[in-house]
Amino acid sequence: MMKRMLASVLTVVLALSSFAGLQAEAATKKSVKSTVDSLVIRQKAATSSKKLGLLYKNQTLSYKAKTGNWYKVSYKGKTAYLSASYSKVVTSSSSKKQSTGGWKTITNVSATAYTPYDPGSGNLTAIGWNIKSSKKKVVAVDPRVIPLRSTVKVYYKGKLKGTYTAADTGGAIKGKKMDILYYSRSEAFNWGRRTVTVKYK
Repeated sequence: MMKRMLASVLTVVLALSSFAGLQAEAATKKSVKSTVDSLVIRQKAATSSKKLGLLYKNQTLSYKAKTGNWYKVSYKGKTAYLSASYSKVVTSSSSKKQSTGGWKTITNVSATAYTPYDPGSGNLTAIGWNIKSSKKKVVAVDPRVIPLRSTVKVYYKGKLKGTYTAADTGGAIKGKKMDILYYSRSEAFNWGRRTVTVKYK
């Protein structure tokens, strides 16, 4: 009888340990972080492969696996590769929200407007959102100034014009510049180019 009880207790302990291990694994997320100012995102694990974009210092992409001296990552909903020589794997906990600190303010930002229907606009943003299948409140930013996935508030002449997500980038978006996504060409045209104040976190 005692042996049966001990066996039952041992089974329960092992089951709980396994469950705790699964919980811990599910609570962590692996990403690949760039350790250089700008790291080329490649289509395949080779320096001769097609360039898909750039990952700026301290920016991250979701980790999939390691292949030789390359990390396989997720970029705009597709598989891409980063050189392991200029990046590293980092682990973050999904069970606790990371501290964002307070709102940071940038003044004199040149803000233009764009639509998903402009020539050269793709379906997917830099973080993989499909802006043609579902309407999103997006701004394109320079990730070295405003990190991607930041919440961004745009103020014009002291009034809040909207709250957006920094979800996209652009070749002409450098420094204190941003592009605001509109789904109406007339609204985008009416916005034109304005100097705004931005708060983000």
